[in-house]
Amino acid sequence: MQIVALIKEIPAVLREVLFAPALRTIALIILPYAGLIIGMDVASRYGDVTGQALPVQFFVSQDWSFGETLEYSVMTATAVMLFGMWRRDRSPIYLVNALLFTYLTIDNAVEIHEWFGFWIAPALEMILPDNLPMAANYFGEPLLFLAVGLVWLVGLGLSLRQSRPRPIINSLPLVGCIFMAAFFGIVVDAATDWGPHSVARTDIEAFIEDGGEFVMILVCFFLTTAMYDIEKRRAKALAEGGVAGELPLAA
Repeated sequence: MQIVALIKEIPAVLREVLFAPALRTIALIILPYAGLIIGMDVASRYGDVTGQALPVQFFVSQDWSFGETLEYSVMTATAVMLFGMWRRDRSPIYLVNALLFTYLTIDNAVEIHEWFGFWIAPALEMILPDNLPMAANYFGEPLLFLAVGLVWLVGLGLSLRQSRPRPIINSLPLVGCIFMAAFFGIVVDAATDWGPHSVARTDIEAFIEDGGEFVMILVCFFLTTAMYDIEKRRAKALAEGGVAGELPLAA
């Protein structure tokens, strides 16, 4: 019965998040700068194709560029807000997602997956065919993300029974965005590295990869900001006796 009630509550909770004033406010603050970053990335890639190089900091994917710095900031903020919601609500699903965003922020900043790819490449070269149009280290990078993803999914599964319905529903769009970001970061990235490419094709595919990840990270941040504000207000109302509490699914 609780599962049925949870499913029925999904539209109302997601509607509340999507139309939250906090989401509109943070979007109005961030989107103009994000649009400028995308524009600089497009200009940089056009310059790359035409031989008119622009500063590397204009590329979204360049380490500590304008775009990557924004990614580090919003991913850190997303992790902090998820930790805050876990401390307030004690639903472990928030903690699982907070830990994932913490890892992804660190990986994004120091490129753990690239180090892992080069570390495992010699072992992969022993089992992979010699004529593959992609270096062995590029096969190693997805293996690390696969391992992290499996740990995250197991954590989500284990957390469901001890989490309240609203945190579970709040996590649904985040999970969707994470899967989409993984698609751009793994599948599209592999297409970019697979075989010989012209400069134009490489830049187009790299823009799709980097732009897709960038957008998904921002969407996660916007949604988490809205959820954090909503849950903070609900907690205040609950403390004042105005909102009924919820029991975990296992209760």
